[in-house]
Amino acid sequence: MNSFSTQVSIRPQQPWFWLVVAGLLLAGALAAGNLYHRSVWLFAAVFAGLVISFCRDAIVFDGRRLKRRGPGAQVSRLLLGQRQEITLDELETISSYVEQRERRSGRLVYRTVISGAGLRWEIRSHRAKYPTFIKSLFHAVSPNKLDPRSCHLRDYWREGRLPQVMRAGSAGSLMNVPPAQWRRVASELALDGEFEAAARYFRLAYRRERNNAELLYEMGRFLQLRAMLESRPAEIRRHTPRGLTPQASCARRADACLRLAARLGHRDAALLERIGESYFEVHEDALAERYFTHALRLDNGRLRARIGLAEVAFRRGRLASVIHFYRSAARAIEHETDLSLTGLAERRADYYERLQQDERFLDAEMSRLTLLDHLKWARRGAMLAFLISWFFHLAFYQLADSFQTLSREISATAAVIWLSTLAASYLFSQRRN
Repeated sequence: MNSFSTQVSIRPQQPWFWLVVAGLLLAGALAAGNLYHRSVWLFAAVFAGLVISFCRDAIVFDGRRLKRRGPGAQVSRLLLGQRQEITLDELETISSYVEQRERRSGRLVYRTVISGAGLRWEIRSHRAKYPTFIKSLFHAVSPNKLDPRSCHLRDYWREGRLPQVMRAGSAGSLMNVPPAQWRRVASELALDGEFEAAARYFRLAYRRERNNAELLYEMGRFLQLRAMLESRPAEIRRHTPRGLTPQASCARRADACLRLAARLGHRDAALLERIGESYFEVHEDALAERYFTHALRLDNGRLRARIGLAEVAFRRGRLASVIHFYRSAARAIEHETDLSLTGLAERRADYYERLQQDERFLDAEMSRLTLLDHLKWARRGAMLAFLISWFFHLAFYQLADSFQTLSREISATAAVIWLSTLAASYLFSQRRN
């Protein structure tokens, strides 16, 4: 585990909806100031408190633990009893997802979810400190806690832009560049969303290293990402067979790259495990199961392969296999930093085993999930009723007193329902083992 002399901090993903609602309430109260008089200051105080909380909220990493600081973290700790600190050994999983493209720069926006010890924090790549933060954190944790995209971000995410000479260089002008450098540049460009340039550099690297299994794996990951994000990329359209959509063509090329990588790296358990995860992400469960199983034949201690087999079995409805693979994952401890991950596997095994053996528990869990769904819709309906009645109250506050009283009572009742459903959702969202 790495240690750092300086702390790295980043602002987490914020519930901006709350700030928007508070701003609307403040604007309405100011517009009808003669109706609320001094109560306007209460709306202003709530809005100012949310702004300060959002600005001061931060996740700090000091090389050994993660801490969440700020007024919002203190409120969560005091009112809900939630922890606001977690050590690296307590971290269970770190997953990264592609959300969208930035409109101006065209770069991809990533969302990273950090979970463990009952905590779940989210950060997004549009933050200026995101590259420094994730590289510090991802290099410090066990690789078993990182999903494939997080591993790519750890290895290839750049803080700055690629030099223009590398972007515009032709194949002739770059012949003296080592293939490993082309491969790195291609992966960096792929993470940025510059797919045309990334494809060019991947081709340059492939011409020199056709039997490099790691290169083919990264090409497969790149093509999977491109098929997911681009509707009709020009480069794919030019090479699309008749009757085949560009997305299907790109997915087919990704499959070919991953299969060839598995064939060349048939003795590399770690590579086969990552290939299995890549297929699992695109719901190719049969292929994912095949490569997870092959990885375990080579190395019986592959923790993520066992968890992957459990997830595949869950998708296929084989509950007994889910329990078996989670149990085996809980016993496959590679080193001490994986204890939290094996603990997670043990809890999931206990949960699914109880679902299988205890019909009352199964009925209770089904009722809990149904209740959570109803609470979600009740919460949305209450918020909509509150906003509509509130705006009617502000727009027609000069009308009859009976109309004012009715709209005020509806908004107050809706607010109470919304707060009640919010609290109930928090209580019932906790899975019972």
